Amino acid sequence: MEKMGVNWGAVPAQSAQTVVVGHFDVHGVCATALAARAFGAREVYTNYPQTSPENLISTLQNLYAAAPGRLQIVIVDIPVDLKNPLAFIRGLEDLAARHEVFFIDHHESSLQYLPQFKNVRTIYVGPSALVMNNFLLSQIQNPREEDRLLSIIGAIGDRDPEIVKQGLFTVELQAISDGMDVLVRQPNGALNIARELIQNPAAALAGARAEGGKIPAAALAQRVGPVAVAQGPLPSGWGPKALEKLAFATGSWYAVGWGVDERTKQPVVRAIIRWDVAAKVPNLPMPGAIARALWPARNIIGHPAAPSVAATSEAEAQQMAAQWAQAIAAAATKSAAPATATLIAESKVGEVLVEILQRLEQVLEEQRKMYAEYLDLKRRQVELLERTGARARAAD
Repeated sequence: MEKMGVNWGAVPAQSAQTVVVGHFDVHGVCATALAARAFGAREVYTNYPQTSPENLISTLQNLYAAAPGRLQIVIVDIPVDLKNPLAFIRGLEDLAARHEVFFIDHHESSLQYLPQFKNVRTIYVGPSALVMNNFLLSQIQNPREEDRLLSIIGAIGDRDPEIVKQGLFTVELQAISDGMDVLVRQPNGALNIARELIQNPAAALAGARAEGGKIPAAALAQRVGPVAVAQGPLPSGWGPKALEKLAFATGSWYAVGWGVDERTKQPVVRAIIRWDVAAKVPNLPMPGAIARALWPARNIIGHPAAPSVAATSEAEAQQMAAQWAQAIAAAATKSAAPATATLIAESKVGEVLVEILQRLEQVLEEQRKMYAEYLDLKRRQVELLERTGARARAAD
């Protein structure tokens, strides 16, 4: 579903005075590159932690408040700072007194604050990351195949279910997205990869693909129904990602494990549901909901699909991980089972069978169309990845 924010009719112009500022995660750098291509940016900026919602205003003031001439500043994929939304809005409004400021976002948390902007031109295209990326893609006059790939890869970075619903997910594209996640974590990594995506996208995608294998996977201890339980402490700094790789490697819907929180240095228990599975089977329980039911007095941190819970010791963390895995397995099994059975009168059986066959024929026809489109997309992706690898090898 698309929702358009205020001032939807006003979009940034192609201008030599354009600068693009984006979030520093995988989706942010892809959106930054797409926006730069769309609006002819002379400069981009994205970095950790400077382009977080909390730091954005001070960053913009340092970079552009005293810039000579009037700039067109395009901000992408950075939501309103929920910790201090009024200061965030006031800061952008102050900047808009000197420059033309566009705020393009897909986060639903920003939506309620958009009417408070007066001089800032806001464009809300969401809540899907893919929808926002495709809007930026539509603004590029002659999009390259790499631009179309960036739209998908960025949305994969945000674990956008629209990717799965539209049949765009591939393990190869996930590997590229994971590689970008490795790169953006390096010093000035987000800025470097954003610039390379603009200047030499083939080499940037090839480099990201090579980095994808560097995310460590957690080791499997046991399977509990659809849940993979990790062995020992999770790799430092990669808890949720390591669990996700474990879930993909074992074909599990969920993964649970424990490790040490890098910030607090205390034991922490983590769980994830595979984002592609959650998109395909939306009624599956979220790990966060199970955790709140198990430990109502504890602070459950993070997204419901990938939460964490602090433990008092490693022994307790191991016990909690096992308990969580059992509870998730039971709840998932129950939710996946049919809830009711409907009895059909004998006189109606023939009529119902005809209706079922008609619906089945419609479904099969739709599947044939979707499969033909899927094969065409896969063919173009393979061709592009082959060209990307060839260009990268030629550059070497």
